[in-house]
Amino acid sequence: MASESFRTKSVEGTPGNPQTTFKRILPSTPSVGELPTATGSLLDRNSNSKQNQAYGAFFLEYSLISEYLLLQKQFLSGVYVIPSAGSPLKWFGVIFMRQGLYQGGVFRFTLYVPDNYPDCECPILVFDPPVFNPLINMETGELDVKRAFPKWRRNGKHLWQVIQYAKLIFYKIETESPLNPEAAELYAKDLELFKVKTSESISVCNDRMYEKPNTDDPHALHFTPWDPSIHDDFRKKLFSYKKGDQDNSKNSQSGLSWMQPGSLQIFSKPSS
Repeated sequence: MASESFRTKSVEGTPGNPQTTFKRILPSTPSVGELPTATGSLLDRNSNSKQNQAYGAFFLEYSLISEYLLLQKQFLSGVYVIPSAGSPLKWFGVIFMRQGLYQGGVFRFTLYVPDNYPDCECPILVFDPPVFNPLINMETGELDVKRAFPKWRRNGKHLWQVIQYAKLIFYKIETESPLNPEAAELYAKDLELFKVKTSESISVCNDRMYEKPNTDDPHALHFTPWDPSIHDDFRKKLFSYKKGDQDNSKNSQSGLSWMQPGSLQIFSKPSS
């Protein structure tokens, strides 16, 4: 969807992380006079509904691009997310836990956005493999998102908040109405055994970190062991990065957009 609906080009960005410019290419629309009489009459009667349907898809993709930009501005520590190459409705992510009971864990997840977003039910977030936590189903890996977002409100809730919540559950353990009753009971009654189970879960997730994802999507997060011939050069570039380079990148041309940053409304940004 996203790859077919937008043309992209890379412009100068940070080392190893080129910026991407998205530009919507709209197909030309024939005038009624160019169509046969019967067709023109039908188009005239149904113009509003067909336009709504056509631009509904445009609005959905623009909304998701705006949501991804909002996520980038949150700077969620230890969280990395990238949309699927095949559909903007699927985002791949990983959480690196740096402290707390789950310290050292590397938890991969997939965020599924309903196709009627933003007028929809809660998005679905699934950990693969499942993590031992009261709010995660150990069979499916699904997080209890509705606990934090019982009703999804248009323009009131954002996808970055769901991802932030997915990280928060590993610091603030909640045991009421759990999806994993065993984890909830152990945390409440036997914290030491809960820590043992948590450590085992972390080991499983980390051991499977280098496994190839069960999808052929090129954006699916795939980790590989450290290879000096591949990674040393990139590491040197990271450590040699200068603040001046960052300032220059901010002044670089970032491409065309018709949406005001932080807004979900199409054509909200005036043309210059």
